[in-house]
Parts: sequence; C-alpha cells; structure tokens
Amino acid sequence: MSDEPGSTPAAGAPVGHRRALLTVWFTLFLDLVSFGLIIPVLPFYAEHFGAPVWMVTLLSTVFSLAQFVMSPILGRLSDRHGRRRIMLLSIAGAALSMLVLGLATSLWMVFLARLINGCCNANIATAHAYVADRVPPGERARYMGMMGAAIGIGFVVGPIVGGFLALPTMPELPFLVAAGLSTLNFLMALVWLPESHRPGRTAEALAAPVRRNFLALLGRDLRGTQIGVLALVAFGFFTAFSNMESSFALFTEVRYGWGARETGAFFTFIGVMIAVMQGVVVGRAVRRLGERRTLLTGMVLMAAGLMIQGAVPSVVAIFAGGALIAGGNGLMNPSLNALISRASSADDQGLNMGLVQSASSLGRISGPALAGPLFELITPGAPLIFASCLILFVLASVGRLIRDPEDGAAAA
Repeated sequence: MSDEPGSTPAAGAPVGHRRALLTVWFTLFLDLVSFGLIIPVLPFYAEHFGAPVWMVTLLSTVFSLAQFVMSPILGRLSDRHGRRRIMLLSIAGAALSMLVLGLATSLWMVFLARLINGCCNANIATAHAYVADRVPPGERARYMGMMGAAIGIGFVVGPIVGGFLALPTMPELPFLVAAGLSTLNFLMALVWLPESHRPGRTAEALAAPVRRNFLALLGRDLRGTQIGVLALVAFGFFTAFSNMESSFALFTEVRYGWGARETGAFFTFIGVMIAVMQGVVVGRAVRRLGERRTLLTGMVLMAAGLMIQGAVPSVVAIFAGGALIAGGNGLMNPSLNALISRASSADDQGLNMGLVQSASSLGRISGPALAGPLFELITPGAPLIFASCLILFVLASVGRLIRDPEDGAAAA
C-alpha cells in the first residue's frame, strides 16, 4: 500500500505506515509527558519568580485558553495545507516553549512559554485527524484507543520524571529535558512522518474562510449537527472529569486524611487503567458494540464511578469508583474521536477534531471553576456528585442524537 497522501493503508501495512503511526503515538506521548512533567514542578518554579498563588493557577488557565482558541485553527490549517506541516510546526513550537521555560529569567517568560505550549498542544486534534486519514473507518476506534493509551502513559510518566528531575540546585532541568525530547520527536517526524492528507484544490476548498472557525466556536456551524452533538458530549465529559481532578486531593485529604503521596499513587492507578482500556479493551468493545454504544457505556460507567466516590464514605469506594471512572474514560475518548472522524469528510477532519477539542478545553476551564464553590459551600463530595449528574444529564439530553456510523441514522 502506498504512503501517498490520501491513501488508506490496510492491515499488514508497510514499515513506513507503521513508522508514521508510531511517530504520531510518540508525539502524543510527549505532549502528555511534557504536560505531566511540569505538574509537580511549575508551581514552585513560578513562585521562584515571585508569583502569588492566584497567578500560579492562572498558568493553567492560560494554557487551556490557548488550546481552546488554537485547536480549530490548527485543524483547519491541516485540512487546507496538510497534516505533516502542522504537526512539524507544533512539535517545533513545543520544543521552543520548553526551552523558553527552562531559560526563563522572569515571570512573563514563564507565561509566554505556557501560552506557546497551549497553542502547540492543540495539535492533538491534528494528530487524531492524521490517524483518521490513514486508518480504515472500521478500525479507527482501535487506533484512536492506541493514541489514547499514549496520552494515558504520558500522563503517568510525566509527573514521575518531573519529580525525579526537580533538583533544588537546577530547577530548570525538567524543562530542558522536555525540550530535548521534543527536539528528538521533531527529527523523528521530519524523517518518518509522510503527508496523510492531500488538501482539496477546488475553489470552494481553497476559499474556506478562517472566519468559519470562529463562527463555529459561537455555535453557528455546530448547532443541529452531529459534530455539535459530539462537542456537547466532550464539553460535559471534560467539565465533569476536570471538576473531579481539581478537587480530588482536597476531598481525600478532608475525608480520609490522604496526602500528596496517596493522591499521586491513586492518579497513577487511574492513568495505568485508562491506558490499558484504551490500548487493549476499547477495540474489542467497539467490534462488539459499535462506537455509539461503546461511548454510551463509557458515560454510564463514568457517572457511576463518580457517584460512588462522592456518596459512599469508604476507601474501598474510592478505588472501586476510580476503576469505573478509568474504565469509562478509556471507552469514551477513543469512541468519541472515532465518531468525529466518521462524521467528517476528508476536507474537514482537522477542523471538526479541533472544534471538539476546543469544547474539551472549555470543559477543562469550567470544571475547576465550578469545583471550588461546590466544595466550599455544599460539601467536599459535592464536586464528584455534580460531575456524575452532569454526565447523566448530557447522556439523557443528547444520547439519542448520537448517530451510529453504520447506518448514519439517529439511534433509537
């Protein structure tokens, strides 16, 4: 099978195809290693430059806002100019952001680095569009699961490596190591990442205006469409998950007396389970149930896990709920990405992936903003219970509108 743009390699594809997908896998892995690597380091690094607590938390907001804005823009650019160029540009930008962070001499440089990193991390949508270009529709959920496993493993490895490299005498070392890894990733992509998408050359394709991206963000292109439905699912899911994620350490500290070590071990457990689900289980589930039912099953598992954690005062409930959350997460993300790809044409894969990723970024911003008031004003378990109810609300509201790609009709 040819590696020419627009081709769709089948099973038993050549070495070039495997190298290309491995390079995309490594790119997503490094994105999350870099993201996770700075979690235990960045707050102290920012404080070193005199940042107050509110400004430290603002660094995460800047990252998510940049990702929110840039995801559909990079996606549309990849539709119009090819995936390879955008991937290379994003990887180079990620290396630059880590270098700026490592060589920072003032707080504004730290913020600049986070802004650049958020813009470049928006390439996750382009990476998924690349996989959709090269993989047959029926296999996309399985391959999206493999890419999700890269994200999960990266999230597990990143904090461990960051903590190990965080030397008091050289606080910039984690960022310089991340810059080196991104540079290695750039060289891999330069050699092993062929173009997967030959952009349309019709007058209509070339004239597709950038303004469409922003109109879509306002809902004009999303309202009443399958991509709009999937964007709502992504927004609800990431609002719920980040709501839990941002308040969980405080919750377990108040209820069970956990510290950073216990919470870190729990999230490692979650990350490993998600990686296993996405890398091994989701492909088999999709073959048996289809993308739509796998997605809905994941939503039910996620809601059940959050409710158990928030409502049942038991350490056993924390780990049982965590297993359900990880299982639901592992089923949802690959199925969601596969459904987006199958609801898109070759000329708008990148844009649609980017739009849904923007909805995800907005959820990551909204979730923590809601968690604090719920925790303080109601009860420590309220953010978890709210997150569960939110997923069930999304499921009840739009679950029937998610179309099964097998027949293209709204599921009953």
